[in-house]
Amino acid sequence: MPDPHCSSCCPVEPPKPETPMPWPLGALLWLGIILGVGGGAYVLVMWMLSSAF
Repeated sequence: MPDPHCSSCCPVEPPKPETPMPWPLGALLWLGIILGVGGGAYVLVMWMLSSAF
């Protein structure tokens, strides 16, 4: 049986919810490079198709 004195003056704090870790800078940099290359390739293909016809 827990001590009533201890439970009244020392409340047990509930565990804090886990917070997701932020993405590292390298991952964001690679994501930006991939999106930039993909967007550039898309624009290049659309420009080639429009100038071909």
